Amino acid sequence: MLLIVNPISGKGKAGKYLPDMEKRFKEADYEVKTVLTEKERNAYHILCEETESFDVITCVGGDGTLKETATAIIEKGIDTPIGYVPMGSTNDFARSMNIPRGNVMAAVENIIKGNPKPVDIGRFNGENFIYIASFGNFTSSSYTASQKLKNAIGRTAYYLPIVKEFFHMKGFHARVEADGETFEDDWFVGGATNSYGVGGMPVLHNIGVEFDDGLHELVLVRMFKNIGEALSFIKAMATKDFINSPLVTIRHCDDIKFYFDTPTDFTLDGEFGGSLTYAEAKTLKHAVKIIVA
Repeated sequence: MLLIVNPISGKGKAGKYLPDMEKRFKEADYEVKTVLTEKERNAYHILCEETESFDVITCVGGDGTLKETATAIIEKGIDTPIGYVPMGSTNDFARSMNIPRGNVMAAVENIIKGNPKPVDIGRFNGENFIYIASFGNFTSSSYTASQKLKNAIGRTAYYLPIVKEFFHMKGFHARVEADGETFEDDWFVGGATNSYGVGGMPVLHNIGVEFDDGLHELVLVRMFKNIGEALSFIKAMATKDFINSPLVTIRHCDDIKFYFDTPTDFTLDGEFGGSLTYAEAKTLKHAVKIIVA
């Protein structure tokens, strides 16, 4: 097993769990090679440099570490299963895949006792994403929150920029083409997802998400035209009835194109994805194997 650890993840606690993780994997008859990520040598670079063959590649960190691991595996053309010990601030993907969060050793047991599951990955203007590529209000909060703040207070760090941005909400005009259908409006938020939730909120759990069907979910929320629409949408979010809001458009599709009048910021798995007037999200079916219970 190759064990890739982001030592600053999990509020800086990932490194502290390392001896226990190594011990348990060895008890389960794994030969373990451990490598720590660094600022200039992340999981992607480590895997690209690695020439040994492994039965399992386990990454310990947040969604970004998982994305780097998956990208390297795809580019190397190997099908080695990925074990994931989530230690990020939100862990939306782990929540969707029912991988234990907040309990490192439970996640380790999940890897030891689980089985590889084929999972689709997104491709966005030539870059991979694990579970979301999005634009609109509040989407920048995931990458504008500082790492120090995320380490200190966890998921709450994402919500602080949202409070500030709340008073500057606007519509983002875009034409969106999805497998032959066209949608054009001013959008509150939109994007391609393969997840039950975003920002730690499981609001997409009932929209028909399948992680291995070769499709992503297009989610578009029309910008509110009045306070009544805004309150209606907030109620739909609070009651987890997101799918039935009249402001929401959802499609299951393979190829999604976004056209904007002006450069618009995107986020990919919580990181800045560029300021773009055109973007295309496609699905890489069964691109990687993730170990799940």
